[in-house]
Amino acid sequence: KKEHQDIEIDLQEIEAVMDEEEINYPNLVHVFKELCSLWDNHERKEEKFFPVLEKEEIKIPVETMLFTHRDLKKHRDALSEAINSGSAIRIKIALDTDGKTMIQKLRKHISEEDKVLFRTTMNLFTVQEIKDMWKSLNL
Repeated sequence: KKEHQDIEIDLQEIEAVMDEEEINYPNLVHVFKELCSLWDNHERKEEKFFPVLEKEEIKIPVETMLFTHRDLKKHRDALSEAINSGSAIRIKIALDTDGKTMIQKLRKHISEEDKVLFRTTMNLFTVQEIKDMWKSLNL
């Protein structure tokens, strides 16, 4: 959940950049790199953790979650390419299209995880059991 909160802070920062008339390029690059780092780390953990839950016969929409990860990457990659181009016009267009879509889909994904994944695991396992699972996966 802490990672979700950190990701949300970065999403708000990106929205603030999007709301400005002129792009604060250094801030956008910094926040986007931070978001990608948080996101990649979070995704690696989930991709290790989901199979454990499946083995425990916990019914969560793993395939849907993983599909969403792949879908989100398309928007992130498009935004990354625009940022790396250095073209203000390309960046503005990418923020307006892929950026807005990515933010909306990422928030929806996080909300679904909070509802399904965390409620389910917290109802079935103790906090210590969850910590032990994470530790066993080197997370």
